[in-house]
Amino acid sequence: MVKGRMLTVIKYLEKHRETGYRQIAEAIDETMRVIRYDIDKINDELSLQKLPLIEKLPKGKLKVPEDLDLSIFLEDNEFVFSSKERIKILRLIILFDTASLNIKKLSKILQVSRRSIQNDLDEIQKELEENDIYLEYKNGFYLVEKSDKSYEVRNREIRSHIKTLYKTRLTTTYEAYIKNLIYKVFLPVDLNELFLWIDGLLKKTGWIFSDQSFRWYVANICTFTWYMIKDKKLPEQEWGKTGEIGDSLKDYEKCIGKVLDQKQSEILAGFEKYTNKYVHLEVTDNLMNIADLASMLIQKMQECLRIEFDQDGILMKGLLNHLGPMIDRIKGNVQLHDDVSQFIPDKYQYVYVALKEILVKDSLLAHLTENEEIYLAIYFIGSLRRMQKNSYMNVLLICGYGYGTTAVVKDALLNSYQVFVKKSISAYQVKQFTQWADVDVVISTVDVDLPIDKPFAKVNVIFNHDDYIKLDLLGLQKRNVLTNYFAIERRLDFLSDEDKHKVMAVIKEELGYKEVRTPKKFKTLSDLLGVNDIQCIKNVDDWRDAVRQSTDILKRHGNDGERYGKNVIEGIEVRGFYSVTDQVFALLHGSENAGIEVSCMSLLISEEPVRFGEKEVNIIFCLASRDKKEHIPVVTRLMRMISTTDFIKRLKKCTTPDDAMSVIKDCEKEVEQRLAEADR
Repeated sequence: MVKGRMLTVIKYLEKHRETGYRQIAEAIDETMRVIRYDIDKINDELSLQKLPLIEKLPKGKLKVPEDLDLSIFLEDNEFVFSSKERIKILRLIILFDTASLNIKKLSKILQVSRRSIQNDLDEIQKELEENDIYLEYKNGFYLVEKSDKSYEVRNREIRSHIKTLYKTRLTTTYEAYIKNLIYKVFLPVDLNELFLWIDGLLKKTGWIFSDQSFRWYVANICTFTWYMIKDKKLPEQEWGKTGEIGDSLKDYEKCIGKVLDQKQSEILAGFEKYTNKYVHLEVTDNLMNIADLASMLIQKMQECLRIEFDQDGILMKGLLNHLGPMIDRIKGNVQLHDDVSQFIPDKYQYVYVALKEILVKDSLLAHLTENEEIYLAIYFIGSLRRMQKNSYMNVLLICGYGYGTTAVVKDALLNSYQVFVKKSISAYQVKQFTQWADVDVVISTVDVDLPIDKPFAKVNVIFNHDDYIKLDLLGLQKRNVLTNYFAIERRLDFLSDEDKHKVMAVIKEELGYKEVRTPKKFKTLSDLLGVNDIQCIKNVDDWRDAVRQSTDILKRHGNDGERYGKNVIEGIEVRGFYSVTDQVFALLHGSENAGIEVSCMSLLISEEPVRFGEKEVNIIFCLASRDKKEHIPVVTRLMRMISTTDFIKRLKKCTTPDDAMSVIKDCEKEVEQRLAEADR
């Protein structure tokens, strides 16, 4: 009988028919040993039913036979939560609804033994006791809270589930269970009504949040609300800035069915006012205290070195993001073991020395490890470099994969802002990157964990309005006329090649460009995309079908379209739909030149929108390049056509390949004319 965790493994194998033990273990958060056991048990069941077995290949690889339908195991089986999912469910119940903590009942609901439930409770209890929270039993379970730490523990717990609470489409049984459980513990308050109140408040203020700041804000209000409806005493702590919440207070009181006293309303207003000030930051629980600490460090360093650090907003933002986790490491006695001494160039050692003298005089920071001191010094060195560079910033650019997406983002940055792209790397290379002292800000097209706190923005490949706001908040300065390198170069045709080279070398140095390469040939979209490479269709079955149809066209150029299509699909499954712009277009390409002998492109125009996850598009470009750089000029031109003309709007109306080709050439001419006018 296949049950429990094995069903989770089977669900994964349904979607990934060629995979490995390690990939499954990482996906469902189990050990490889456990996965090997589950695969053996699944094969035993397959053998009993005289069905093909899951193939065990060398190097820990697995392959599900094409004629094996695993869905038969899912029809009559009930999903069982993993041990880590169970613990998360039980932690929620303990913190918010202890009265429902019935071992017998939970054993039945979660489909594990009472012993397993008890073991889970023991593990949770150890964790809670570190925060002075004790689970006791006397005619039922109850909590003994011996300090005010429980408020922050509950706050963190709610914050970890905010993403699930705001999901409109839940993809797993676990997500559905968590969401229903949280909605239950907040009764009689309807969380939907509370979220509507929050959304209304944010619309009225016009704030724009980072994802983490949003979770922080919502979790604060939710935790505060739970304390109000349960008539629990709020902790005696410094709540930061308080004030008046205005007309929104009455709506809030109506939502929760309770009237707040003066102190409570001031605390609620404090969340609003303080979050407004630091709305775009990666905030921490104790941000209010951290702001004072950051201000102190800036003021002391300013007095010591006679440098106006308080004029650098990026420095303050960086310190606010860094100090919270740093203090948590201090409290938890967690040390950073990486050797970061090389991060500080010799000429900036005096900054590090000055900071050390300040740190030793502070009771909280006097015993920092050398690594922690160096990380702090890097922020001040970065600020000093920004002042010395006359508003130019060094950018570390992180892209999911492919030179094409990197080139698009880099081109947009260099055309819009006074920046130097220090380096472009993939997400997997972040851990090996060491030149953090030379980086002012990090811009990425994918989610990534940085080993050091730096001002960070996640953007789309094609910048939208929100992306430009994020970049502005990072402190990036808009380009002026003199920074248009390519325009200057084109206007120096009256010089000899040698003299032109010398002049441009000086200009590059003054403008902050260490390397600018102009492609010898600027290929257009029509150079790679012919009329026979375009399809106009009614609809497709799903996004995978759209990929297959797009890559199938590549065969007419002698390429292995089927192989390349699989590569594109696998890339999307692993990295998500980052190359899809909602309501605009998708630019598909593989992570490697699998099966590509001749560079080419295809265009799929679907009358009915194609859904990629939560995104929908009608226009799908698929790029195939035989090397990593050949296509870059084409992609750059394509993005300019999209951003400066009505290219996509006109393509959507096309019903034949000839119509589409005509639109492409018209928009190409329009872009060329605009570039020529800019040179005059």
